[in-house]
Amino acid sequence: MTFAIYEHPLNEKVRLLMRLELLFKQLQALQDVTKPEHAQPFFKYLFDCIELLERNDIRPTLTYYLDLLERNLVRWSSHPEIHDESLQQKLREVLKLQTDLSNMNKACQTLKDDKFLASLRQRFAIAGGTCGFDLPQLEYWELKDKTEKSADIDEWLSVFKPVKQALDLCLLFLRESSSFEDKVAQNAFYQESCDDSTSLLRVKYDLSLACFPTISGSKHRFSITFMSPDKQSVKTSINDNIKFQLATC
Repeated sequence: MTFAIYEHPLNEKVRLLMRLELLFKQLQALQDVTKPEHAQPFFKYLFDCIELLERNDIRPTLTYYLDLLERNLVRWSSHPEIHDESLQQKLREVLKLQTDLSNMNKACQTLKDDKFLASLRQRFAIAGGTCGFDLPQLEYWELKDKTEKSADIDEWLSVFKPVKQALDLCLLFLRESSSFEDKVAQNAFYQESCDDSTSLLRVKYDLSLACFPTISGSKHRFSITFMSPDKQSVKTSINDNIKFQLATC
């Protein structure tokens, strides 16, 4: 039995973090500079990351979830039956990341000030604007030795390291804050009330059911409708009762 997990954020904070997580995953998948076809997509996602990190709400959002995690760790560590060194280590990690994030804007500025990257960025916003005759400097970079290109990539991505570490930790904490519970969608539809503390819905179900969930919701209520893929209309409704698992994080 093969399971799929669909995730749906219920607020803008988590939505923002998950978008940044996707960009970091795409960057990581394109780091192999031995493949010429990876170069331009790599720069596209690099510039997307820079653009997202230029937003004023990224650092406060990460700080919010790190503070929340810190409070939970402090509370757990004070429990008389919990004496776990890994808990203390995690608390030290959170405190360090909080300090590192305070320098995030300065670190990202180094990428914006990079003359090579600055010479490329505007052209990547134009459809087909990255041809060799538009960006000969990029074509030259692509022809450089693998070692040189790898060193450049490592230098650029090192700027994101504290942000990525904080992001991974925040989302891990959020995803593990709730366990899956068995549910049934009557006629492929499920609805439930929630409160302000619910930030993320995780739907787990058997892929052999040949359907997928569409999720909508707010901080007070959410609904899940399982749909069947259709080439003509993209998705069609189904009338079966669907067994699935739900985590409200």
